[in-house]
Amino acid sequence: MSVSLTRIDDNRAELAGSLLATTVVSVLPDGEKLIRAAKGQWTLNMAAVNEVSSAGVALLLEWLRCATAAGINLHIENLPEHMKPIISISDLDSLFEPLLA
Repeated sequence: MSVSLTRIDDNRAELAGSLLATTVVSVLPDGEKLIRAAKGQWTLNMAAVNEVSSAGVALLLEWLRCATAAGINLHIENLPEHMKPIISISDLDSLFEPLLA
């Protein structure tokens, strides 16, 4: 099980693989660097994510914190369906809804 974060351009990246407690720490700093280098908005495509846990939600929350601190709007495309129940049970729907619009 692994995860990768690929820069598409200055404002876009693709996250792929398994978002588990053992994997997310490897992409956390790379995502923060990409967010800080973005201009205005950073879009994360999650279409290639195949496995998630609450650690994946924690990763997105950390990247949201980083984006907010840097004045960058975070946008998430293709949030995995199996991540939505974790977000709901954590009472984070209202926080994530604007990121998905």
